[in-house]
Amino acid sequence: MILVLNLKTNLYKEGILKYEHMIHDKEVIILPQYPYLLLFRNGKYQLGSQDVSKFKEGSYTGEVCAEALKHIGCKYAMIGHPERKEHFNEDVKDFRMKIQNTLDNDMIPIYNVSETLEEYNTDNELKNIELQLEAIPDYVNYIMVSYEPSWLMGEKDAQIDYEHVNKVLMKIKEWLMERNINHSILYGGGINTSNIDDLKELKIIDGILMCTSALDEETFNYIYNKVKE
Repeated sequence: MILVLNLKTNLYKEGILKYEHMIHDKEVIILPQYPYLLLFRNGKYQLGSQDVSKFKEGSYTGEVCAEALKHIGCKYAMIGHPERKEHFNEDVKDFRMKIQNTLDNDMIPIYNVSETLEEYNTDNELKNIELQLEAIPDYVNYIMVSYEPSWLMGEKDAQIDYEHVNKVLMKIKEWLMERNINHSILYGGGINTSNIDDLKELKIIDGILMCTSALDEETFNYIYNKVKE
C-alpha cells in the first residue's frame, strides 16, 4: 500500500533532518517544503513536491516549474490540495495545466479531489467530484488520485463516514476506468491510529495520504507498519 507524507509548511532545517533520518529506510513518498527538497536524497523513500507551477517557464516570479522539480529528483507532484483552493483560489483549469506540465516532465501527478462539509451534506450525486475529475486529461497513462474530505483535515478525533468514502472512491475509480486510465486511489483526511484498520478494510484504497498525523513519530510509525503489513 502506498503512503504519501505531506509535511505542508511544517518543520525547519533541524526538524527536517531528524525527519529524514526517521523515514530514511521507509518506503514512502515524501513531500517537504521546497527549500528542503534537496535534503531528501538517498533513502528508500521517493521524493515529491507539494505543488507545481501551471506555467512551463517564463516570467512568473515565485513559481517553481515542473522541469526544475524533475531535475532535483522529484518523481511526483501533488496538485489540487484543498488548501490551494481555499487560500489561493485555484480551480480545475489551473489543476489541468499543472497535471499536463507534470506529465510532460515524466513525473506522476498526485491529484487531490476534495469535498466540503456542505457538499458532503447536499451533493448526493457527487457532481462536484465529477467536475474536479475533468482536470485529468484523457491521454494520461497513470495518475494517483486522492480523495480528501476537507472538514476532516487535521482532526485528531475524526468521525469518518466509511460508506460515503467508499461511494466517492468508487465514483473516482469508475470514471478513470471508463477512460482506460491506469491509477492508484488514495484517501486522506482525519487519519489516525484508531481508524487505519477500518480504512484498510476498504479494498478500493491503494494508499493513504498523511498530513498532520505524519508529523508525530509514534503515530507515523504505527500507521506505517499497519499500511505495510
